Amino acid sequence: MKLRRATGIWLSLGLAAACGSSSKSPGGDFTETPDGDINSGSSSGGGSTPEGGTPGGPSDATTGSTTPTTGVEGGTTYAEGGAGAPDAKPEAAPATGPQEAGTILDGNGGTCPTPSGLTANQTEALTIVNQTRAAIGSPCATMVATLNTSATDHCNYYAANLSSSTCIADAHVEVSGCTDYVAAQFYTRETDAGYTGSPSAEDMAFDDDGTAALGQWINSVWHRTPILSPWTRDYGYGSATMCDTMDFGVGATAPSDLIVTYPYDGQTGVPTSFAGNEEGPAPPMPPNGWPSGYPVHVFIQGMNLGTTITTHEFSVVGGAQLAHQWVTPETPNAVLEDAVVLYGNEPLTANTTYLVHVAGTGAGGAAVDVNITFTTE
Repeated sequence: MKLRRATGIWLSLGLAAACGSSSKSPGGDFTETPDGDINSGSSSGGGSTPEGGTPGGPSDATTGSTTPTTGVEGGTTYAEGGAGAPDAKPEAAPATGPQEAGTILDGNGGTCPTPSGLTANQTEALTIVNQTRAAIGSPCATMVATLNTSATDHCNYYAANLSSSTCIADAHVEVSGCTDYVAAQFYTRETDAGYTGSPSAEDMAFDDDGTAALGQWINSVWHRTPILSPWTRDYGYGSATMCDTMDFGVGATAPSDLIVTYPYDGQTGVPTSFAGNEEGPAPPMPPNGWPSGYPVHVFIQGMNLGTTITTHEFSVVGGAQLAHQWVTPETPNAVLEDAVVLYGNEPLTANTTYLVHVAGTGAGGAAVDVNITFTTE
């Protein structure tokens, strides 16, 4: 796997995924190993805040109300067993009653404990994660000391080996014999640090700045997913020279019929564009290339358990439908779970209000009917 170096930002994503033995390399930045782990190591330069992206390939644009189409995606998923992989994420219980987009805007995301002894960067990460989760209605996440340790240890390894292309050929994979080596895969590093939950994902950026890294991850596709998912509740953050790492575990349960979105309903100051080539792996590229419109997440549990989306619409309020990319867990090469993502083929217009409508049937037979509006900066 090559490590791209270019201007802009660096983002890299490691995943504990469904079992399987294959090798995938869209752009050389995506591999699935025989032990069931999926990792990506992509880079693109250092310090500006991105507006999204992951691994590329052919994709389908769509306009208006439609049956979901198929594109290409990479991204975040949870552990689902497999040799050498962590324990499976519990299946969702059938939904009951109508499901609507969650938009808890008063900070009522639950009790969010603040551990003692945090670094400045960890404090920044904790604040941004839970403020954003509270705004969308996603239950708060818990910063776990052992995950802080695994994330910090990995950044120490990365920083110590910056001069060695062999040691950091894949930003997520440590190489035995290199300085500060702990373990090859992030899920092993999490358990070695004492984490007793189910490891699920690892985000990386390359700033040594908690605020910058969270801005990059949240303004992306795959890196955003574990940060804001209602069903990913444990995380830790670590940093070192030119490195930010966030390690995730499944953590506490959350209601299976909860639906939340990002941007959330009524959000203002939303960015207009998304540079998918600055995230690794890169998401489906629009027909005219990057940048695209800003990505919209709809988190819905049970996408692999019977949830069916029959309508996805993206428009200017009172205006025409927008051609857009539609990404689901069924998209070829997908490693996305419990979420769908859409983004316009072209950058959005400043100071404009947009409408997103996603509808279908939940895993338990309940109606899914999500309508949100947001306004660009």
